This record gives sequence, structure tokens and C-alpha cells, in this order.
Amino acid sequence: MLQAFSELAREHNPCDWERHLRKVMRQLGFAHYLISLSPMRPWTGNPLAGVITTFPRTWLDCYCCDGLLDIDPILKHCRQELVPMFWAQQGRRARGRTRHFWQRREEHGLCHGLSIPLRYERLRGTLSVAFDGTGVHEDDGFAHPAAALLFMLVPYLVSGLGRRWQTDNPCNDDLTPRELECLYWASAGKTSWEISHILTRSERTVDFHLLNARRKLGSVSRQQAVGSAAARGLLAAQACHFDHPLENNSVGSGARHQTGRI
Repeated sequence: MLQAFSELAREHNPCDWERHLRKVMRQLGFAHYLISLSPMRPWTGNPLAGVITTFPRTWLDCYCCDGLLDIDPILKHCRQELVPMFWAQQGRRARGRTRHFWQRREEHGLCHGLSIPLRYERLRGTLSVAFDGTGVHEDDGFAHPAAALLFMLVPYLVSGLGRRWQTDNPCNDDLTPRELECLYWASAGKTSWEISHILTRSERTVDFHLLNARRKLGSVSRQQAVGSAAARGLLAAQACHFDHPLENNSVGSGARHQTGRI
């Protein structure tokens, strides 16, 4: 199996990679799976964009149409934790809207399974597999050979997914710290004047950094540059450098009060 796993870490075109993935998952005995890896950012479009899955189409349609993304406990767990999650265990403990989520999954045949958090640089994701119809039981835990092999698969899977992401989303590592700072505050709706007071630089310097960032990101406007940087996870990484949340910034609040601008 290790030879088959290692193929996933190598360069392949997307179709060949996904075909090999299906083969590996079939060999492990899992016909239904879902794999995702993306930056931590709010979804504004299709919640299944970039997701690789063989889950039932009826469940995927339900997930999108019923807005289950907002209450998805698997997504929340895999973005915040590193330990795996067994579905039935969580379903039994769930209450309120979260319980509704598990009930809807069960209606589509996804009752038992396992979700493993994935990490790659600034990306977060999940490897989820359904145990239904496989002979694997959650009570077996990791003692079942197929479940144990999933954890051996993870590093090869993440390596392949990371390569795919980098190919589809070339990183602009040449953005300077100053440019990232300005983009970060621009993402909060701050004007150049407000950013200049927050960073104690001239307004002209702020505009200079934002213009350079726009050029490097291939954007035609400040808003597009902010969106592009956020989509690549650059602003989430920048946020950790500041000790206070955007909405509580005193300079920005004062500026809005004085000027009426955002």
C-alpha cells in the first residue's frame, strides 16, 4: 500500500491524481469519502468548490440548498482540532441545530464514519470516510486495519493536495511585510488616511504599498487585491501579528467618528 500511497505525493495532472485516489480508497475499502484543503476564510460562493468527494449527490445537494455549511460540526472540528472525529459518537452528543445536521446526514446514508483534520502550511481541511457498508465499525476505533491505514495515507495525501493547491494558486511570496500590513487593514475597511495613523506612516506611503500589492496580485482595484490576498490565506497569517481585533481598533473608530469615512 505504501507504493500506492506514495503516488499521491508525486506530480500528476488533476484527472490522473483523482483517478489514483479513487483506486487507493477502493483498495482500503472506502467507496464514499470527502477530501478538502483550503485557506481559512468565509465562503462566499459554492461551499463545495475544490472538494473531492464520492458522497451521495442527494446529500451534497441537501448540504448546499439547506445551508448546512453554517452549522457543519465536522468543518468546525477539523479547522480547530487535530484529533479525529467519529461521526456516530458526535451525533449522539449533539443538541439543537447540530443535531439537525447529523440527522440530515443519516437520511442520506452517512451514519457512521471518521473525519481526520488535514494541515498544510496555512491550509485546513479534512479527510472524511463513511464506514457504512464497509465492515468497519466505530467501536473498533483504530484497531481495524483499514482505519489505521487511513492515518498512514494522510501525509501522502496532504503532500499531493498541497502540490495541487500551489499549482492552482501560485503564491506571491514577494509581498513585503509593509504591503501585507496595509492589505490587512484595508480588509477591515480602513481608508489610506486611517491606515496611515494606525501604522504611523504617511498616507502617500500607504497608497504606495497598496499599489505595489495590487500589481503583484494582478488586481485592478484595492478591493480585488484584498480578496485575492484573503483567498490565498495571506491575511489570516498577517492577523496573528496583531494583538487586538480589527473591530476594536481605537484609531479606526475615532477616524470614522471624525470623518464619517470607512
